[in-house]
Amino acid sequence: MVAAQKIIYYLYMLITALCAFFLVKHLFKRKEHKGIINDIVYALCIIPFILRILHIK
Repeated sequence: MVAAQKIIYYLYMLITALCAFFLVKHLFKRKEHKGIINDIVYALCIIPFILRILHIK
């Protein structure tokens, strides 16, 4: 049971890291919707991923 829990945890962290990577990549490569409001929305989407990676709940 502990092994399954660790596997699920590492899969979760992998998916979280991939989502954060793609969000950050898209943030810097966007061609349209360049405004402060969109920057705030991206930041609010990225912050939970960073907090999870740093083990801050």
